[in-house]
Amino acid sequence: MKVLMVGCGAVGQVFGLCLQQAGVELGFYARPGSADELKQALEHGGLPLFQASHLRRRDPIAHRLDNYQVVTDVVGSRRFKPDQIWFSTPSPVYYSEWFRQFLLQVPSERVVCFAPEGRRPEFIPQGGGEDRLVFGGITFISWQGGPERGGGRPEGVNFWLPPLVEIPLAGADEACREVGEVLKKAGFRVAVKNRDFSKSQASMTGVMQALVAGLELSGWSFGAFRRSPWLKTAARGSQEAALSQLPGDSILTRTLLRILSSPTVVFVGTFLLPLLAPFDLQKYLKFHYTKTREQTLTLLEVFARDGSRRGLPVENIRHLLQGLHDSA
Repeated sequence: MKVLMVGCGAVGQVFGLCLQQAGVELGFYARPGSADELKQALEHGGLPLFQASHLRRRDPIAHRLDNYQVVTDVVGSRRFKPDQIWFSTPSPVYYSEWFRQFLLQVPSERVVCFAPEGRRPEFIPQGGGEDRLVFGGITFISWQGGPERGGGRPEGVNFWLPPLVEIPLAGADEACREVGEVLKKAGFRVAVKNRDFSKSQASMTGVMQALVAGLELSGWSFGAFRRSPWLKTAARGSQEAALSQLPGDSILTRTLLRILSSPTVVFVGTFLLPLLAPFDLQKYLKFHYTKTREQTLTLLEVFARDGSRRGLPVENIRHLLQGLHDSA
């Protein structure tokens, strides 16, 4: 089995490590600068990764990712002859023409997309091949370590695999089965969902992106967020973003969303969530979402546009977007 990982950041490295431990032949597709770093790492024993847990906060398990190939273009990708292509890239990549052209130009049996908003029609290249695609969710947390990045070892990627959490897969039955088998061999739990799951996944992403926007506008401080008017805007924006993606907006759905993403629940969550993670969650969120700010803007624009098309209120999403643009 050969897997080409498009994206060599923290997520791609964690997936790569687990796949390699399962006996998969791994290739990384990377831009020239990142490709040079990957090749240099091979000369020094591979990429260091550190697995965190509540029991080993100060002494994470050390791993090395090595024996991978590096490609930088379509020709090299074809020459690698991947059985599967996995995309561990930020969300804007999936909306690009480059993504669709890459799928058309590089043959593979399966393509796995870890797009936070799940499957969308604009991701599917013209000319068919829809049954080749599987959409999955990322259920672990990974980051380049350092004192201001959530802690962990600064010399490599740190990651946390929450126990008993399943990676959801959505797509054609046979495609999900094949990708699920690879994930299980790599040590992950898997749950195959129906195609409508992408809407639920997108709604959960909408909640997260709105709350992260509010946290950024409060200076990346949970304490400041609790005192800020942005908390109420973010909570209401999370409801709008979620409803923009759900297939129905029944009274029950609206009621549950009002409860789960109410300002009161969000307020309490800012106290509880940091206790669940074996790293500095506040610093991690600042580091990760500052780096992926373009993704936050892209997703909030998508949710606002979808909500408007359905005649739903999106004023709080728009308010968050305006705040993010003004603070840039």
